[in-house]
Amino acid sequence: MPQLQPQEGEPQPQEEERLQALYRHQLLDREPNPEYDAIVQLAADFCEAPIALLSLVDRERLWFKAKVGFPGVIQAARTGSFCTHAIDQEGLLVIEDAREDIRFRDNPRVQGEPHVRFYAGTPLKTEEGFPIGVLCVIDHVPRHLSLLQLRALEQLGRQLETHFRLRLQLRQAQQRNTELEEARARLHGLNESLQAEILERHRIERDLRSQRELLNNILSHIPHSVFWKDREGVFLGCNDAFARQLGRSSPEDVVGRRDPDFGFPPEQLQGFRQADLEVMNSGQPLLAIEEPFRGQDGHDRWLLTSKVPLRDPDGNPWAVLGIFADITDQRHQGDQLQVALRQVELYASRLEILVHEARARTRRLMEASLDAVFVLDNVGSVLEVNPVACTLLGREGDHLVGLAFDSLAPEAERLSLRTSLGDLLTRGTMRLEDQGLRSTSGSRVAVQLLGSIQDVGDTRRLLIIAHDLTEQRRLEQQSIQNDRLAAMGVLAAGIAHEINNPTAYVLANLDFLRQWWDELERHLASLPALPAPLQEGLTEARHVLADCLDGCSRINDIVRGMRHLSHQGHSEELTVLDVHSILDSVLHISQGELKHTARLAKDYAPELPLILGNEGRLGQVFLNLIVNAVHAMRPGTPRDNTLRVRTQPDGAQVRIDITDTGHGIPPEALPHIFDPFFTTKPAGVGTGLGLSISHAIVQKMGGELQVKSLVGQGTTFSLLLPAYHEP
Repeated sequence: MPQLQPQEGEPQPQEEERLQALYRHQLLDREPNPEYDAIVQLAADFCEAPIALLSLVDRERLWFKAKVGFPGVIQAARTGSFCTHAIDQEGLLVIEDAREDIRFRDNPRVQGEPHVRFYAGTPLKTEEGFPIGVLCVIDHVPRHLSLLQLRALEQLGRQLETHFRLRLQLRQAQQRNTELEEARARLHGLNESLQAEILERHRIERDLRSQRELLNNILSHIPHSVFWKDREGVFLGCNDAFARQLGRSSPEDVVGRRDPDFGFPPEQLQGFRQADLEVMNSGQPLLAIEEPFRGQDGHDRWLLTSKVPLRDPDGNPWAVLGIFADITDQRHQGDQLQVALRQVELYASRLEILVHEARARTRRLMEASLDAVFVLDNVGSVLEVNPVACTLLGREGDHLVGLAFDSLAPEAERLSLRTSLGDLLTRGTMRLEDQGLRSTSGSRVAVQLLGSIQDVGDTRRLLIIAHDLTEQRRLEQQSIQNDRLAAMGVLAAGIAHEINNPTAYVLANLDFLRQWWDELERHLASLPALPAPLQEGLTEARHVLADCLDGCSRINDIVRGMRHLSHQGHSEELTVLDVHSILDSVLHISQGELKHTARLAKDYAPELPLILGNEGRLGQVFLNLIVNAVHAMRPGTPRDNTLRVRTQPDGAQVRIDITDTGHGIPPEALPHIFDPFFTTKPAGVGTGLGLSISHAIVQKMGGELQVKSLVGQGTTFSLLLPAYHEP
């Protein structure tokens, strides 16, 4: 009796390792394989079976890599499959009559399609022994295979296993070949980099030799004595004139010695050492010092000495450079002394520049520049860029190097830029006030280009400095907008003042008339009954008087709001503010446009903390957000639209939400709504600066301006401002 197999759903040992072995062979593709098809056909023919399958057993599916019969089916569920039992045992799994086998007689594949009665399969194993599939033959009637047929089925299974191993070995060999090719390419790249580095090092060495020769010529022919020594007072070098002053035949006899080695008096040694340390510790030069000096011949002379610090690449003084001239004969000649001083300063600064020139130069300047810097060769190709250039164009430096500089401009501006680069080579300078460059997003970046020629040894380079004009344009537009707002504020304040005066005495007269009317009604009440028409006229007159008082009060509220918003002055001083008072003033002003568009819903927190801010600027922000909300809602439908203004405490902040039920903002526009000049309104409507200025005002008051929007449902702008706490 055949041994029972583990039930479906029970955990199988080493299942994950088996699946990894299957995936490693990469057999689960759908590409046809004639060799597999031939073996499966041979199995069907030899076993005289209508169905033969090469089945690969995945985690939940059976994949038919090759098959005979079973048309139109390339996969099946693993659950309840014969192949699952086949891979769980050693050797062949033979089911001569599935309806007589307790394991399979109720199987859906036996009771229904494809009506399996006979099954024989041999597991296919990897080199490590993991079963990954089955070679099987199937029939719709009970069958019995001869011993020869069973052995042939097993041998065909071993042949498939051999094919699997050879396929895996071939793929691994191809992968190793690919890795070798990649390693060879990397080695070639390293070799080229090394050669470039060697060439660069040779160039630097040539420059250093040239500078060293120049320095030696200067030191040899300068009509003054020059020396330099370290913090320990050890001479590191000098020129011939200084060596002769000390009675030595050459500078080599001075290098490595200290001042005491030359027989100076103790008081002079102390003065030399004190001056040296002062220069190195302070980092400041001592220029044009007159000091006595006793030479090797014993005669006292006067020297005009200057000492400057020498700095390491980090800018720290590490040595002192001294230059002196014998002014014994010229001490009392003022004109000659001034000339000598200027020469000393000139030579000292020239020597310091020469010392530092080999360590700094172009790269440091480029890295520190706030503008974009491009270094081009003499044909206009980019050789080097600084980080600002990469940020300006949104590209990596490696992607810019090698490109023609004029290709960075928009198509319509390339010819003019190419012509200007040609003029630069001829004239030596270039200046373009408004040149466009193309960023990685395709947008035009307006820059001012300044060009010059830099000669590096025998090589000519073009130095291009690009100053980004975006911020300048934004500030210009913002300044224009602020001037307009200021002018409107002055106009509004003037109008409010002119309206306020007549409104005041109209209100006073109406209030007097109302008091007189009350006395008249009390007097008429004591008289006999008045005629009905007269009584109705008196009642209507009282209502008319009340309407006049209400209208004038509203005019007064609007004027107060206009004066409140326009009273910004020239100060940005922050004061303690009541948010509700400013909101009410702004809503009064915008009521004329709001009442034809939407209903107003106010949800004020009962005890909202005060804030610290600028009253006029905050009113400007509220007015801008409310007007934008009104414009976002379709006019003429106040019953369908709602403008909701909500305030509430939010931790240490005060939160103001302004919500409309308008058309909303598209998701792709949300990241840009606070950018200068960005607007979703039609061309010619708005400047695109309102939200940008509002955002800047809120940030200046220490707050945040946030936005949430759903297209077709509306938008909410949220202001988060710090609550004021008394000190």
